[in-house]
Formats: sequence, C-alpha cells, structure tokens
Amino acid sequence: MTRSSRSRSGSLRKVTAVAAAAIAVSAAFTGTAGAAPGPVAPSTVLGSIDDGPGQFHVFRTVDSGNRPSAEDTARCNAQYGVPASYALVERLDARMYTFQSDPASGLLTAETARDVGPIYVCDGLGLNGTQILDQWGTLDAPGLGRLDMRGPCGFELYPGSPGRGAVDCVLRIAPNASGIAGGVATSNSVANPLRLPGGRTGSVWTLYALGEGTAPVNQAPPAGLPQPTGPIAYNVTREVNSRSQGSSPACAGGERTTELHATGVDPATGAASTSPSEIVAATARVCYSPVANPEFGAALSVTYNNVPGGPLTVEGRGQCRQTSLPGTADLQQSCGLTLPPNPARGLAGGQVTVNGLVPAGDPAGSANSAIWTTSLLGPISGK
Repeated sequence: MTRSSRSRSGSLRKVTAVAAAAIAVSAAFTGTAGAAPGPVAPSTVLGSIDDGPGQFHVFRTVDSGNRPSAEDTARCNAQYGVPASYALVERLDARMYTFQSDPASGLLTAETARDVGPIYVCDGLGLNGTQILDQWGTLDAPGLGRLDMRGPCGFELYPGSPGRGAVDCVLRIAPNASGIAGGVATSNSVANPLRLPGGRTGSVWTLYALGEGTAPVNQAPPAGLPQPTGPIAYNVTREVNSRSQGSSPACAGGERTTELHATGVDPATGAASTSPSEIVAATARVCYSPVANPEFGAALSVTYNNVPGGPLTVEGRGQCRQTSLPGTADLQQSCGLTLPPNPARGLAGGQVTVNGLVPAGDPAGSANSAIWTTSLLGPISGK
C-alpha cells in the first residue's frame, strides 16, 4: 500500500546515497564477475517453481480517495494508543486489485482488472534500523480473510519527481480465524501524500502467507475502474534459475544471480502463478553485506530486457531483513532497493522489492522462487 511521512535528515542522507548508487554498485560487483557459477536452486527451475510451505498473493492497490471508516480508524488508534495515535502521519483507505501483465516484460497492463477488496494502513513515526515509519495495516483478501499486519517502512523522496516518494514496508502478518498461521507482507509504493496532480498514491503488495485460507472467494469479482496513478510502470516477476555465488571481498554476505520472468496472478484471489512466462524479462545480480539485525545492506544491478525503448540497466542500493516463520527452517527475506534517476531514459526514480525464502546461513540462496516487484517512475523511453 502506500504511506507517507515527514522527511528528516536520515531521508536526505538516503537520497544522497541513491544519487551515488551507480558508482557504489559497480564497485560492489568488481572482481565477482569471473566467479564460478553456483548450482541452480531447484525451486527456481521452470516446471518446478515452488512457493515453499506458504503461498504468494500479489495485489495492485490504489488510494480510494475516501475517508477511512470509523472501524478502521478505531482499530488503528487502538494499535498505537495514546498519545501516539494523535501523532500519526497517515491514514489511508485503498482498494486491492488483481491485474494482468505482459508476459515478455512483466509490466502490468490492466493494472486494476478486478476489484477484490479493501485495504487500510496507518503510519506513525518509529526508527527501526534505517526505517522511519511504523505501519499497521488491515485488509480483506479472497481466501485469506482479514489480515492484520504491522512492521517498519522506509521512505525516500524522489528527487526527479517533487512531491512523490518511495515507500517500502515489511509487515508481519498475524494469525487469523481463516486458517492463516502467519507470514510477511511487503509493499512497493509510490506515495503522493499531498495528493498533488499527477497520480494517486499506489502500490504493489506481495503477501507470503502460511496456512490454508478458508475465507470465501468470489470467483467473479467486479471489474475494477482505471485509476489516476500517473506515469508509473510496475513490473511483477519471480526468480528463475537463481544461483548463490558465495561470498567474496566485495560481497561479504554473498552474491545472487537470477533471471526474472513475468508471473501472472489468479484474477479472483491474487495467488501468484507457479508457471511463469518462459521469456526472460530481466536478469539481476544482488550483492549482500553480512547479515545483521534488524537489517543489512544490499546492492543491485538489473537489466530489464523488454521495456519501451529497449533494454534498461539500473543499479541501486537498499536494505534486507530476515525473519523466522513457523514450520520451516528457512528464513523469510525481504529487500527494498531504491533506483536512481536516469534522465536519458525518462526514469525519475524507482524501487525494487524482493519477498522470498532463503536457507538459514545463506542470504544469497533461494529456498523458493521469490517474487520481485519494480516501480519505474516516469515515461520510460529512448536509449
């Protein structure tokens, strides 16, 4: 979903870091290109793509423009208590949509194809690592039921698009009465907190939920209406042929290389397909810093093969978090990486999120086929 906050000096420092990302990322990968490739993770082989013990659901969400309900407002206030509830920086009512996407690029085409339910988030200020927001959210998802979630969010201004910012959240999903035992939700959001002209706040949410959801499913959800989200291209893919390349002096926590292939979602439930496109939408390399708590650094280089104007290579930096989940020895890993502007291609900035499982002790490994989302802000074109 999306959320906004007041900027502080930490946000400005992060913006400066993003502006220098191309140099830093190039340095991170220096000396690693000649490493012998590791084995392909079995769960990322086409024909054997695996979600692991849980299941992925992916939704496009957009600010509804409506005031939050009295119930959502009261439940949010109860989460933060007094006086913190009086200092919340955002309360956002939105709708969740299932979408259609291009099999060659992963770019969303019909972004709001089906309207499948409500989502609400509220944000307080709270420092957690480099993250400056403390978010609580609730949603009603087909099959999963009502999910309550809470966790930290990062916020960074887009220098190339005044009034907009990148928000990435990592929220722990609480068990519910519909058979969900827990999980992790991540968001990739382009926030327009002041509702300036040019598009509403919107996101792509990735839910990794454990348990067999027993909530009702409307097999023919109503068609969604087009929403004024502005010049933003969202891409949803999942890992194929992922390899852990081991650690090196440049990537002390390890390096992952992977193909990214477009993945569709079930129009009624948002469940991510385990049969992604056979076309390579992108190739990516992630260089990890040593694992630390609550977060650790990561550098990214990714080439999107089939976007307008031809292949687009972007590099960025960000943070990853790892957490245990019930019933598995693997760890859930969530990463949020910010992309700097590329004026020559019309890119005002962007963000990548990764939600997947990794083997304990190997942050660069893949224990399932992770879901990647990318937001590209601006009319991407040219060479």
